Amino acid sequence: MDIIIKSLQTDDERNACLEVARNLSEWFNEAGLRAIEEDLKSEITFIALDKEVLGFITVKSLNEKVLEILWMAVRREHRGKGIGSKLLNFVEEWAKEHRFEVLLVKTSGDLSYKPYDETRKFYEKNGFVSVALIDPYPEWGEPALIYVKCLKGKEKEH
Repeated sequence: MDIIIKSLQTDDERNACLEVARNLSEWFNEAGLRAIEEDLKSEITFIALDKEVLGFITVKSLNEKVLEILWMAVRREHRGKGIGSKLLNFVEEWAKEHRFEVLLVKTSGDLSYKPYDETRKFYEKNGFVSVALIDPYPEWGEPALIYVKCLKGKEKEH
């Protein structure tokens, strides 16, 4: 695979991102899909492309220092091939270039719901640290785990 990562630009790309999420129903319910659809129109999204959209990551600035990952998904048949890590690394570099110091992500805090074990392991493997469990998270009505990753001090030497 010859994957490129770029900004979401077209309606076709946006629709392809929605299709990726729709096919991952263990992670994205109807309310989540509606929120993804809105956020794909208004927030910054990067897509992983080969011949088709393989995955996406949507981010939002919370302030000048903190960038939140709102959504991330990779086509089911391409999961486990490093595409999510490539998207995450791309966002980290982009965040550093834009002087963000912290990446934040909220994920399901329902530890009995197995599909999110993978999600939590993915973020932990990529250097995120769980800093809070909010139960219930007000906007969700269910538990949320808050993960952060500090970006400061990890700049590459030039």
